[in-house]
Amino acid sequence: MQFAGFNTASEVEWIDRGWYVVTEFERTPSINFQRAVELANAHPGFTPLMDERNIMIYRNIYRPSDLLQFQEMYRLIKNWKGAKLYVKGDRVEFDMIGSGIQCYIQTVLTGQDESRPLPEACDIFDAQELEECLGCLGCRRSHVSMAWHPSDAGEIPVWYAFGRLDQHRVYRLNKEELTGTAIGELLEYRYCPLLDLEQIRDLIRQLPEKIDPRKDQEWRYHRKPAQRAAASKPQYHWGAAKEPDILP
Repeated sequence: MQFAGFNTASEVEWIDRGWYVVTEFERTPSINFQRAVELANAHPGFTPLMDERNIMIYRNIYRPSDLLQFQEMYRLIKNWKGAKLYVKGDRVEFDMIGSGIQCYIQTVLTGQDESRPLPEACDIFDAQELEECLGCLGCRRSHVSMAWHPSDAGEIPVWYAFGRLDQHRVYRLNKEELTGTAIGELLEYRYCPLLDLEQIRDLIRQLPEKIDPRKDQEWRYHRKPAQRAAASKPQYHWGAAKEPDILP
């Protein structure tokens, strides 16, 4: 049976509304309540709602460019009973928001205000520019580099350091360890407007399962087997070799 004004499940299409965060709060005895109401009313994304209890809900939608305003609202309402937080439509507890939004504010938004110097620049990774990317996988917070830098060998592993040469001298990439390391480091920043963890997982899935420098001419062995056997190879605690066995 189909009712007027309703679509069947097959007719409903998902719409990507981009990145946004929503705050909701209701009347509270907090001394900061009036300030929160003023902030809500002053923002273009404000929508007053009346819930089923006949109680006014102060609802605001913030886009990435609005996160300085969101930050102020967040600080006011984060401990209030009945206050709610949503990121891209998903309910998020206030104490689980992580550091992604704050990092975005510090590395992107702060630099747009000439009176507030940028403490550090955002170095986000663009999967569509893989061949030209010299940064980190996802962003620098992943601590996995997309290019080999010998000077950083003791600090940041390159993506193809997650693996080993087999008995046939074919390099086998350990995608499970690579994914676990990169995503594990980025979870704290997962609500950054620029970060897409699923895109990073998809990129890792597209990386080669194996690399044979004898056939794949864009690759070469980094060290001879005898040198490798004689060397004591330090390991990162997350499973990447200090120096990769192969190089592009």
